Amino acid sequence: MSIDLDQVPSWMQGIGSLLALVLASGAVVVASRTFRIESERDQVDAERRQKQDLFERRSQAALISAWWGQSQSGEFGIFVRNASEAPVYQLYATILSADDREGGTGAKVQHLVVPPAPEAIFYPHAISAAARQSIVRRVVLTFTDASGVRWQRNQYGRLDELQPKLTVLADDMRSQALSKFKDDFRDTYGVSVSFDSETLSQGLARVTEVLASRPDVDAVVLPHDWLGDLIEQDSIASILLADHHRAAFSPRALQGLTVDGRLYGLPTTMDTTALIRNTDLVPNPPPTFERLLEAGLALRADGRVTEALACRIGTSGDPFQMWPLFTGGGGWLFAEAADGSWDSSRVGVATAESIAALTRIRALGEAGTGVLRRTMDAEEAFDLFCSGRAPFLISTSDAMIPIRAAGIPVAVSAVPGFAGAPHGRTFTAVHGLMFAKQGRNRVTALDLFADYLAHEDVMDALRRSVIAPVCSRSASGDPAITQYTALCDAGRPMPSMPHMDEIWNILARMEVSTIAGGDPREIATIAARDIGRLHRG
Repeated sequence: MSIDLDQVPSWMQGIGSLLALVLASGAVVVASRTFRIESERDQVDAERRQKQDLFERRSQAALISAWWGQSQSGEFGIFVRNASEAPVYQLYATILSADDREGGTGAKVQHLVVPPAPEAIFYPHAISAAARQSIVRRVVLTFTDASGVRWQRNQYGRLDELQPKLTVLADDMRSQALSKFKDDFRDTYGVSVSFDSETLSQGLARVTEVLASRPDVDAVVLPHDWLGDLIEQDSIASILLADHHRAAFSPRALQGLTVDGRLYGLPTTMDTTALIRNTDLVPNPPPTFERLLEAGLALRADGRVTEALACRIGTSGDPFQMWPLFTGGGGWLFAEAADGSWDSSRVGVATAESIAALTRIRALGEAGTGVLRRTMDAEEAFDLFCSGRAPFLISTSDAMIPIRAAGIPVAVSAVPGFAGAPHGRTFTAVHGLMFAKQGRNRVTALDLFADYLAHEDVMDALRRSVIAPVCSRSASGDPAITQYTALCDAGRPMPSMPHMDEIWNILARMEVSTIAGGDPREIATIAARDIGRLHRG
């Protein structure tokens, strides 16, 4: 018997469709529930695997510890224990006083390899009688485990993994020079380094803004006269060096990076302004600036040169390059305190000695002999000397790059002072690798760069790359750079109190106004007033 579907009531068809829909919905619910259960199970498994991976990753690091204590012989110091079954590397232990969170005071020790051992290694640390009254100390530990991962155990015992990547701000020249060591640095420590040169060209205000807002920036290479502003803005951290690392650097360079007894960077290069002479034209160094000028003018009169002297000035001024003429004529900026530090409350640019120095400089300028002029910038000064059209060049050591390329035979000596003037010392500038206060990986940057830059072969390679004095104690085989190094050691680190960037701008205006023919007394008075206002707030 056949059923005529056309005879089936429509409500029965609706029931069939509804049942099919219910069954389909049930299948969806079951599938969704199954998917959720499987997803939750996968998530639990992933979290379990992640925890297991983290446990395994931390398994060795968790067995490395350090603490402050007293040995059986009664000495105080650090105990370091490697309770794992493999060595750890590049271990640093930093001693902090109870109230020191940064590590700017205290002491630091390094151990290249710490093998596994049942007993802790003891590193004695001398404690003064006064310090014994508050003997509480804490220890911060950093090290690289056997798999190449770097760790930090802070002064409260917390263990954190450090990232294998560093970012450094530096100018173009130093970025290019330091970039040559990236591969070697990575191969040595397992940490990669990238350099950013764009930020530094935008000035001090931009640098402090970047250091405050970008935790990916770990360090910055800067001249030490910016220190005061960076410290005031809380942009950089003070540091400690192990004794053998500190011994690798020039004391003069370390002095430049030290403020109120705290060290604020690793010295890299230093510089000062010197007299470079073409030895084919002038075999012997002139004893006074008058004799220098006399020799240059005689060569010009004979048609052998077109300029008696090349000096970097420019329309905006360059007071660091001109500073030997100012101090060589008796001028001075700040007085020295009894402890040898700068006394910024005593500004000397408007004193009788400084006005006399500016008067001498004015006589060489556009209203006098025309030896000094604002149109001569660094490019023209270098070109004049490297082409043999000037017998003398007053410059920092960066001039040696085009001079070497030109093959000019040269000798370097101090810029001679004016006859009868009370000569002052020139300034030394120290470029240091400073560590960002907010940098995520600044601890890694400090540990590894301190070790890397302390090697003589690295600093020798840096010296050859920048053709400038470096801050290590190793000697240079280049006579010109050796002489620049000696002049840096003989000079005084330029002041690094707050507002030095603005003070240099004031001195630049003083320089160009004097060379343009302005009245030295009036110019000096204005400069002293503006500098005084900065320090009075």
